[in-house]
Amino acid sequence: MSTSSPIRGRRVVVGVYLIITVIAGVMGAILGAARPDVVEPELFGVIALPPTALGMAIYGMVTIGLGLGVLLVAVSYVADRFDTREPGK
Repeated sequence: MSTSSPIRGRRVVVGVYLIITVIAGVMGAILGAARPDVVEPELFGVIALPPTALGMAIYGMVTIGLGLGVLLVAVSYVADRFDTREPGK
């Protein structure tokens, strides 16, 4: 018995990726607003961001988004190249 589901695996993974990236931005904003004198965010050790809520939100979203994005692309590439099983068989 097979049932067709409107939720596919890639949609779920991309949705979770986006949710985690937004959560990282929100947490960065909270940390930046709570203790702006303690944080000194630098993207990749090169781009200095202001120690504000916005600067920390950008820092959190870019670092988590890039790190998870690279892993997501790598897993997607491997799955497309080496997964020989056909769905539904």
